[in-house]
Amino acid sequence: MEKETWCFIDFENLPSALEYAIGNNYARIFVFLGSQQKKVNIDLSKLTTLEVIKIEGVGKNNLDFHLIYYLGKCQVNAGNHVEFAVFSKDTGWDRLIQFIQKEGRTCKRISTTGSLKKAVQIAKVVQNAELPTDIQAILKKLKKLNKAKRPKQVDRLTNHIHSIIISLETTKTAPQIVEILKQHKLISIDGNKKVTYTI
Repeated sequence: MEKETWCFIDFENLPSALEYAIGNNYARIFVFLGSQQKKVNIDLSKLTTLEVIKIEGVGKNNLDFHLIYYLGKCQVNAGNHVEFAVFSKDTGWDRLIQFIQKEGRTCKRISTTGSLKKAVQIAKVVQNAELPTDIQAILKKLKKLNKAKRPKQVDRLTNHIHSIIISLETTKTAPQIVEILKQHKLISIDGNKKVTYTI
């Protein structure tokens, strides 16, 4: 089974992690909000992979204890193909993460989304270099579009790609190309056929 990552975000400690996680297509995202955090400034209503855990009450390490509880539940229930990522600047997590690793689960703490963004950009360059030449050409044209003007629905993206491939030497159809972009995680498509780009 293909590996996937579940991430656990201490939103009090590292709020920038949420936007990063959403943009990088984690299989499951658990966001832990402290009792004094009223809301998240992102529309989460259509994100089926995301679960917000609102912590009741105030106390030292209260949020951390709840996050640990969820880690334990997921450690028991997740398949061997699942990896964990804890988003927090708190080095106190490291001993627990080492223990989880000894139990056979790949687990890591991520303390800064800035360095990770750079790493992801490098990874995407390598990934794109492995794409077929015709797909690379289409990707290049999509990147040139202003982000606000990129097709936001699957049918419009398919039509746009169809207009591009007319001038390319390719045997692939527009729907096939959309699926390839999805498989390489260059785009994601939600239940309402809305397209999100990671390019």
